[in-house]
Amino acid sequence: MKTKIDSKIGAYFSKITLKLSTPPSKHLVHLYADYVEVISLFSNSNFVTASDIADRFKDEGIITKKKEDSEQAEGNDMNEQWINDIFFVLEERTFLYKSDYPFELHGNSRIKLIQQSNLTNRHKLYIFLLLSSCLYQFGDFEPELTSEFEFVCYQVLLKYMPSHAVVKSFGKNSEYSGTAIEKIRLLAKELKVGVNDNFLNKISTRGNQERGLDLIGWVPFDDNVANHFSILSQCACGKEWYKKLGETRRYENYYDFYCAKPLHAFFIPYSLINYQNSDFYQADEISIPTLLFERKRILNYITDTSFFGALSSKQLVDKCIEYEEDII
Repeated sequence: MKTKIDSKIGAYFSKITLKLSTPPSKHLVHLYADYVEVISLFSNSNFVTASDIADRFKDEGIITKKKEDSEQAEGNDMNEQWINDIFFVLEERTFLYKSDYPFELHGNSRIKLIQQSNLTNRHKLYIFLLLSSCLYQFGDFEPELTSEFEFVCYQVLLKYMPSHAVVKSFGKNSEYSGTAIEKIRLLAKELKVGVNDNFLNKISTRGNQERGLDLIGWVPFDDNVANHFSILSQCACGKEWYKKLGETRRYENYYDFYCAKPLHAFFIPYSLINYQNSDFYQADEISIPTLLFERKRILNYITDTSFFGALSSKQLVDKCIEYEEDII
């Protein structure tokens, strides 16, 4: 029987046009590196070169021609250097992700997907995270990608926390039912924390959204004192993920955490590790103290990939791997 995801995949690939949509600022080279990876994914193990990317960027209007010859020559040099910078990020990823990286680089200007027969579930998880960070291209599958990204993050938080910790889903895959207020009160009982009604009463009595909290983990004590280590987590795939950084902090108003404020964590599918500088790309957007789980860190804490086979998104990943587009 054909499933809903099968039908969506068939419809999507019958009309697909690979395009960056609204180009990000050029200094965000890691996002352009993601786009080059998507192009390479759809090249079906054929090499994509820096020259191919330059031609594609011109066709898409990402690189524009100058009117004067002198301006054109200077612009060509700048564009060539910029594309070299993008390929440098891709080269860094081969060192950062090592055997988890599903692409191979030859020299510093050619990239291709590794042979399909050599692709493991860890490679496919990387591709899943890549697709989740490119919703501009895969928006038809946003419900599946975002919900299952949250599920993947649940697996990561479960592994990251001590074995005796409690980890719960509170967002799209919530273990709780009812209105937002009812769910918040149910969780409060498990956390053994008091509830601040002055803030909780500001929430709609009919709303059932999680109010910014997707995952929570805590290390319990065998007593009734609400003093313990806890992590409040948000998962986001949108390109403006940084605008959601503060959402879990409203729970410090809803709950009376006793003598120990919770740690706030944020999960995104983007590859933000700047391998050369040992910091994050877009670090200037991280304006609130946050424990950040990005693509590399997520993969680090997935040791068992058996769950991946049951995800609807795996079918999308497999289709992307077998699909081939004439990219030039």
